[in-house]
Amino acid sequence: MNGAPQLTQEQRRALLLREVKWAEEKSAAYRAAFARAGVSHADVQDFADMARLPFLDVVAEEGANAPFFMLTLPLSGIMRVSVLRDTADAGGQVHCYTQGDVARQVQAATDMLRTCGVHRASTVLLVGNAADSRTLDLQYALDGLGATVLPCASAADAVRLMDAVVPDTVIAWEQDLPLLEETLERMALYRLISIGAHPCPQERTHRMAARMGARHTHIFTRASMGVLIGCSDDDGAGIHLDGRLLFAEVIAAAGQGSAADGACGELVLSSLTAEAEPVLRCRTGLHVRLLREQDHRGYEQVRMVEE
Repeated sequence: MNGAPQLTQEQRRALLLREVKWAEEKSAAYRAAFARAGVSHADVQDFADMARLPFLDVVAEEGANAPFFMLTLPLSGIMRVSVLRDTADAGGQVHCYTQGDVARQVQAATDMLRTCGVHRASTVLLVGNAADSRTLDLQYALDGLGATVLPCASAADAVRLMDAVVPDTVIAWEQDLPLLEETLERMALYRLISIGAHPCPQERTHRMAARMGARHTHIFTRASMGVLIGCSDDDGAGIHLDGRLLFAEVIAAAGQGSAADGACGELVLSSLTAEAEPVLRCRTGLHVRLLREQDHRGYEQVRMVEE
């Protein structure tokens, strides 16, 4: 995300250490899980030390199905509570957010949309349930960019709306795209932004964008993380992680964790700035390669390529 303000490695390390300390001090679930594992926030002094902490699924056992057991704040400090799903038929996961969490997520969404080519002159059809916090983040980001927004709760509503207004950009979750395909192929769509639970969009989405001749970019997210994780750029070669919100490592088959350039294994994500509900060492089940690059200003960027 070339236009986004970047952080130095030292700044990101400081955020990670603060997040781990905050989680242990303020969340009963993390405190109990760390105690069982015989670790504390003081044992994490660098990125590599994250391997000492338990995975999120172990921590969540403490709270069972009660997400509020994971909270670091009383409900009076929470701004938003949302149920997130990766697919329409999934059970859903409850996530909580402070005002600061929402502000940072909207800024990240704004930078992703800029990377995808959205600007104030764009007319954007946004298809998604506004009860999902990530859809709300995109809505607020589009408002901030000054784009004309056509929000739709469902693909059926989107088809009806496109009879009245023709967008140049469509943002939609991958499960909704098949229902939009026939209508979109009759239009001169300029830009398609798909949203999905994998770093790589589905092959059907690729083919659909190619048939339409639309510029295609992809936003990667997971309900377990509660935020938009990153986006692709024009070359479509992997996802650029938002390094201001998240830290990525991979776990090899033998169990060793690594965040080094070229490391391969199961993607494990941790939040860097989540106040209400820190997410530390969440296993995604996705096999990726991490690529670390320097941009023209000398800042490091992390790209994930699904394998």
